[in-house]
Amino acid sequence: MRPVILLASLVVGCAATATSAVDPAPKKATNQWYLAVGHGGHRMLSRDGLAWEKHASWGEPKHDQNDLNVAANFKGAFYAGGGYFSGRLTATRDGEKWSDGVLPASSPIFGLEVLDDVLYAIDLRGAVFKTVDGEKWELVARAEMPSKTHWIRATAQGNGVIVGSGDFGPVTVFEPKTGKITVTQMAGQVDKNAGLHRVAFGNGVFVVCGQAGLLAVSKDGKQWENNAVNADRGDIDCVEFTGKEFLATFAKGCLRSKDGLTWTKVEGMIPRQIRRVNGYLYGYGWPPSKFSRSQDGEKWEALPNEKGWQGKAYAFGELVGGDPPAVPQPPKK
Repeated sequence: MRPVILLASLVVGCAATATSAVDPAPKKATNQWYLAVGHGGHRMLSRDGLAWEKHASWGEPKHDQNDLNVAANFKGAFYAGGGYFSGRLTATRDGEKWSDGVLPASSPIFGLEVLDDVLYAIDLRGAVFKTVDGEKWELVARAEMPSKTHWIRATAQGNGVIVGSGDFGPVTVFEPKTGKITVTQMAGQVDKNAGLHRVAFGNGVFVVCGQAGLLAVSKDGKQWENNAVNADRGDIDCVEFTGKEFLATFAKGCLRSKDGLTWTKVEGMIPRQIRRVNGYLYGYGWPPSKFSRSQDGEKWEALPNEKGWQGKAYAFGELVGGDPPAVPQPPKK
């Protein structure tokens, strides 16, 4: 089963006004970095999130075991996850030396979430792994999906739980306190697409988007409001929280909402895919090497990227230096 990623052009008609009233001001420290990752094992770091250095890769961007889909900072190290056949994991404490491994019994990784001083990895089929030191990982739960092609493509955490969503409309909610996963089939989701970033958390609620205009809302990932399609919108490509409100992008434009229930169509230009890190919004279309950044969701600046490296997912945090975390190694052949 081969994951297929289909993304459209860089921008759609949409603008949004967002402030940092909820989000704290971007942090600054001499030992803190931004990380951007993408296919081909692309990894690059930046002091300011604008100029990139410390480039590393495993190959040319294509859909294979070198894919990197997500990134997180945890206890002085960066972790990036992906893979094609299994859940590849790479980590660094200095941005130069990287360990490389595979989570046992995993499929490709599409979620890395830090919750209560624990790092969780969520794979394509909804399995959840955890680590408290970044090196020793354990499988803690497996989702019972409706079918073998109900896949998770993105995750978000809030209200003490981790919610994932993806192809054909499954929504998983993992509760660390109980170790249980609950799966909900969202309305009207009959295809692999729409979109990769189908879930976001903000203002106390999760919002899940999808095919045929789906925009549903939940506080706990189990009970959902507005779990219905709206064909006039078309497929929703991405939903993200700006720090003030949600943005939902789609082929015909873009919507904004503070509560996920009432949506207003807006005009202007905004990237089709949006990711949020350290108070900034990063946007891209396809390829992810052409990306831009915004603090308010309205004014976007193109970022220099001389090597054409990908910026598909982002993280921010401290690097403590030293050897990389000893992530699990694949079985020897």
